[in-house]
Amino acid sequence: MTQGFIDWASLTEVANGYAGPMRDTYRWSAVSSIQATCGIVHGRQFRVLPSPGSRRLATKGPHDVLRTAVTDLVDSAQLPANTVDRTAAEVSYWAQDNTTRLREIVDTCLSNPDELYGPRCGFDQWLTTALGANREATTLRVGGLFDLNLRTPLSAVLEVSDQELVRAWEHSSEAATLGTDSDLYGLVSRAHVLSILLRGRYHDLVARSAGIQVMHHPVRSPMLPKLTEVHVPPVPYELTNSERFMAQLLWASGFAERDADRRIRLWADNVRLVRTAVLAEAIDLPHRTSETRALDTAVDAARSAGVRTHSRLVDDAIDLLLAAGIGVLTSFVVNGWPDMLTTLASYVGSRKEQIGTRVAKQALDSNRRLKHLAETPGRVTGRFAPTGEPGTADGDA
Repeated sequence: MTQGFIDWASLTEVANGYAGPMRDTYRWSAVSSIQATCGIVHGRQFRVLPSPGSRRLATKGPHDVLRTAVTDLVDSAQLPANTVDRTAAEVSYWAQDNTTRLREIVDTCLSNPDELYGPRCGFDQWLTTALGANREATTLRVGGLFDLNLRTPLSAVLEVSDQELVRAWEHSSEAATLGTDSDLYGLVSRAHVLSILLRGRYHDLVARSAGIQVMHHPVRSPMLPKLTEVHVPPVPYELTNSERFMAQLLWASGFAERDADRRIRLWADNVRLVRTAVLAEAIDLPHRTSETRALDTAVDAARSAGVRTHSRLVDDAIDLLLAAGIGVLTSFVVNGWPDMLTTLASYVGSRKEQIGTRVAKQALDSNRRLKHLAETPGRVTGRFAPTGEPGTADGDA
């Protein structure tokens, strides 16, 4: 993967998952952790976008441990002020023009999230974590449990006055100690969800204007701009089964430590070792004809890179993903930006490559692999499947 934006909410799921036993990991934490692991191993350099009103990434507790542990792998983006202001204003105007629909989305998130995200999505566990264990970290990042820089669209969609919203923001840290049926908790929950969704749209628009890739947390999806597939069909990049097992192995490896902070550091160290080996072509992760051989290949490659593997933890991770109905990560799909040709021209021009050559390769290559993911700017989504084999992977090295 080329330089692009990865959602800080996705990265923090690594810390969230390591806070307790592996068996207690909720769906979005497992999904995001494995996608982030795979993306960092096979990528070049991710950047994390701060909130629209923030010029730096502020963290605390386990999230600070995570930020420090991956500081050489994931940078914090610093955007020009005019880009921030222009994009934030665009999101605000859009929200104020669509208040009824956005209100319905927030209501559905809180009352029936599976309708938006699919069965057993894990939204409730995510929200409980955000307003509970992650309360201090969230407050540090945006000053409260929701982003007051988005106060105008928040007020419009939630149908509350600006003064009422500000009071809720000032006392939002108290919401987690109140009953879930209190008015303050209800308003803060709705404001938190809405600001999370609007910031996702903001991130998406910034990535599109820059002509690069972006990988979102699953919670952001309901308010992302629609991408038509008529002129720019999705571009899939398949994982070999040994690449998939490597991502699962690295995520599972962190659980070898008992303490959450140590787990985060061990995961980051192991990701760094394998990433270095992959980029140097010191290890190979080809597709294998059986799951057993693929797992053995991943284990051997990890050990060759210097990672200590624990077969029990790997087995537990595989069982957890299947039991939770998640399945396995089989591919990353890139939905290109609507102005793909312009985007590609800008993108490849900076790399001194011919657009005709790259577009032809992208269009005709039926055997795309993860190492080629950087070829397509757009929105990157991990695809999980219940089966053990990637759909179009073929051959056996």
